[in-house]
Amino acid sequence: MGVGGHPAEVLEVLYQGEPGAYSEEAAQRLFPRIPATGRPTFAAAFADIEAGRAAVLPVENSLGGVVQEVSDLLWAHPEVVVLGEHFLPVRHLLLTATPAPVRRALSHPQALAQCAGFLAARRIEPVPHSDTAGAARWVSEHRLPGDAAIASAAAAARYGLQVVAEDIADRDSNRTRFLVCAPGSLRLLPAALPAKLSLGFVTAHRPGALAAVLLECSQRGLNLSRLDSRPIPDLPFEYRFYADVELDPGEDCSPLLTALAAITAELRVFGLYPRAPSS
Repeated sequence: MGVGGHPAEVLEVLYQGEPGAYSEEAAQRLFPRIPATGRPTFAAAFADIEAGRAAVLPVENSLGGVVQEVSDLLWAHPEVVVLGEHFLPVRHLLLTATPAPVRRALSHPQALAQCAGFLAARRIEPVPHSDTAGAARWVSEHRLPGDAAIASAAAAARYGLQVVAEDIADRDSNRTRFLVCAPGSLRLLPAALPAKLSLGFVTAHRPGALAAVLLECSQRGLNLSRLDSRPIPDLPFEYRFYADVELDPGEDCSPLLTALAAITAELRVFGLYPRAPSS
């Protein structure tokens, strides 16, 4: 799959959540003939990545923003590399088990954030749940009047729920970017296709350190499609950065990485892989 890695044969695909989750849908689209199995947390999915097992995990959403835990886990698991990406259009539905007017909506915090305007306009209380499909299952099992779930059409069918409203996200452009993560070794050779380089780095704790990194990309005419920061545990007010760099076909990332290694305190390359269309 990847231009910058070579996994062993994939026999099972992991995702975070329960059957009917959007992550399961992404896993099935990427690996349609391979069994997909859910894990309760991102950490559990990473812990079970091994030979023969890949994971399809969300890293950012066009409305809800970055899923920081997945990036942090990539940093914590250097044995795992990113081999690909996939953009999944997200269609949220409001689902109920009873005909009573909806007073509460259960879902993953990301889904609730993506539908915040819809809920506020109808005075529906958002209630965080660990997973969209898990929320649908909970509503189906408990059948409490006034409770609803925000989840997918697949979850509605799986758990026998009624569709009260469709396409309830605040923007029609709502989509989630997923990464394919697997054990493997990096091969940072120029790709024949448009590619993306995902990396993490820690700058020196001095003025202009981040600007120096950005300048290296700018001088090479490279576009950063993502740049965000995370606090470093036990180092107050110091930060780790995550970035995605877009590369043209045949473009060698080695000069950039050599330059970045010289001006950062720590540099990690998570993967070099084909750039997926975002729409």
